[in-house]
Amino acid sequence: MSVLYDVEEEKKYVFTKKIECTNCGAQFNDLRILNSKLRRKEPDLDLRPRFQFVDSLKYGITACPYCGFAAPVKNFERLPSLQQKRIREKVTSQFMQRQPLTGDTIDYATAMAQYELALVCAMVMEVALSEQAYLCLQLSWLIRGRLEEADAEPGLLEEDLYQQLKEKQERYYRQAYDLFSKALTQENFPICGMDQHTFDYLLAVLSFHFKEFDIATRYCGNIVQSKGVNAKIKDKALMLKDDILAAKKAEEEAAQ
Repeated sequence: MSVLYDVEEEKKYVFTKKIECTNCGAQFNDLRILNSKLRRKEPDLDLRPRFQFVDSLKYGITACPYCGFAAPVKNFERLPSLQQKRIREKVTSQFMQRQPLTGDTIDYATAMAQYELALVCAMVMEVALSEQAYLCLQLSWLIRGRLEEADAEPGLLEEDLYQQLKEKQERYYRQAYDLFSKALTQENFPICGMDQHTFDYLLAVLSFHFKEFDIATRYCGNIVQSKGVNAKIKDKALMLKDDILAAKKAEEEAAQ
């Protein structure tokens, strides 16, 4: 079996951009995705985006290899003085320089390291809980992609590492769910670019995953009963609700 994404094909969707770090002023090359060339495929149940030939998530973070500042591409060039102070005191002071990106593509291991660094920076800067949650969700998606790659090419990962990644994927997924749930009580919509119905749907999927069936059903009900809901999200919610009720029934029957 072949790997999930062909590296030579992926190169066609990636370009190099010279970046100046907004924290330390160092210059380095970053790899960016050519969004205009991407061909969208059906997303996963939890809205993980999918594209033909490339996993665009791998290119979502810019990370300075010299000072450790990392953030989503769209936010990297915006670093207020207070946050810069926090990064320098709590990240840069302990950061060991890394090798700058030199290849034509980014692999999953490198992408995961960049997202984990971005999550640390987000926590240090005390950004909105939803932004921290979304980084956790993206990390979980990245690990899913790495595991799918391993499934497509047996022997790519040792069994111990494979199991460790599955456990880490679950931890980040739980962290995303918990943080999103807290953000719902503190933040106004849109949240991470999502309107309330899309956000409710995502929380329904996450709560369903953790077998919180009543909570998942409630989120689905909010969507189905609301007026002016996007038809696609409403259809997804209706199908998800059927799956939730079936899973709840099966669990109850197994417990008898």
